[in-house]
Amino acid sequence: RRLVKKSFFVSFPLIIMATKTAFDDLGPEANKTIDEFMESAAHNFNLSPTATPPKAPADMGPPKDAHEAKERGNACYKARQYAEAVGYYEQAINLCQDNEQLKIYYSNRSAAYFGLKMFNESRTDAIKCTELDPAWAKGWYRKGLAEEGLEKYHDAEESFRIGVDCAPRDEALQRALQEVKLML
Repeated sequence: RRLVKKSFFVSFPLIIMATKTAFDDLGPEANKTIDEFMESAAHNFNLSPTATPPKAPADMGPPKDAHEAKERGNACYKARQYAEAVGYYEQAINLCQDNEQLKIYYSNRSAAYFGLKMFNESRTDAIKCTELDPAWAKGWYRKGLAEEGLEKYHDAEESFRIGVDCAPRDEALQRALQEVKLML
């Protein structure tokens, strides 16, 4: 369900282009109505039909430390430049000496792999998070998402359940657990 929603948002500009092209023959009144609909949909979903993704940071040479690498990775991730984000998170992992931070870098790289639909790699990094800190709910959440992507719903349920045990008030984990139960 999450993947379908994500696909819609990524393809929104293409949908607009195809819709406008299909209705060109109907005249200016039809196009005006379509334009109003598209603007409304873009506003309701916080999308812009003509928007381009924000740019990732320019290549400024290698990051000086793990924190800077993570920040560059975060900028790439926000710009949906997941492959670049993976590279920066890899650098952060290699530069990091602190396990508390290391689990965050693995978690971020897991999310970037997930964005690339590289679910095995996402799961591997999520497992590393849970090994570094078994009580960290976010690691279990990442693992569950990756397992859901791999269609390993029983494993995902177990991961989400452990995450909920670690953080009983985490609504995202509770929601994920309920949703994966529907897939079993």
